[in-house]
Amino acid sequence: MSYQHIHLPEQGEKISVKEGRLHIPDNPIVGYVEGDGIGPDITRAMLRVLDSAVEKAYG
Repeated sequence: MSYQHIHLPEQGEKISVKEGRLHIPDNPIVGYVEGDGIGPDITRAMLRVLDSAVEKAYG
């Protein structure tokens, strides 16, 4: 499927539900919506926090 305004990462897998349970791969793709107004500012801060948490947890 092609998207006009969405850029998919080259690597990663989507989080899915299998047999009624969440299946979270080792390299999940986590989507987010930037929004408008203050959204872009909050998104930049959120991405730094998320990247730092992943680095701390997984190295």
